[in-house]
Amino acid sequence: MNAAHLHLMVNHTPLFAVLFGGLLLAAGMLLKQRALVTAGLVLAVVAAVGAFVAVETGEGAEEIVENIPGIVRADIHEHQEAGEAAMWTTVVLGVFALAALALPARMARAKRAATIGSLVLTLVAFAMVARAANLGGYIRHPEITSGSTVGGGGEAREDGERGR
Repeated sequence: MNAAHLHLMVNHTPLFAVLFGGLLLAAGMLLKQRALVTAGLVLAVVAAVGAFVAVETGEGAEEIVENIPGIVRADIHEHQEAGEAAMWTTVVLGVFALAALALPARMARAKRAATIGSLVLTLVAFAMVARAANLGGYIRHPEITSGSTVGGGGEAREDGERGR
């Protein structure tokens, strides 16, 4: 197993943890089910850890794929920038979620604020993680680039980037 393989194994964790965590959190808040809220908050923490690991493994993956013919360095850079921004947003979400989990019941107002903040941040984090994931697909999945054909990559432009 190499760094690229490891990156591919972990990079979907933040995407799905944020998605399902946000859904569980919203359902728990609407239905007033503390167990669902707790599960959503725990998934938010998992998303934060997963985002950090995805970014850390991305460095090694970049070194492996950047010299493969057909790989566009600009695609890697754009994915990397989006991934780092998504990671920091997801880490902030994780901090809010940890606060909501750790605050004692006697601090109900702060606990509720951290829970609501977590829910709002799941929306922002999901959008950012989904964007980073989509950009990552452009690096090695020619079937999703515009102008691609079955078995072929996207047409390269003069500036070295593929059309999207």
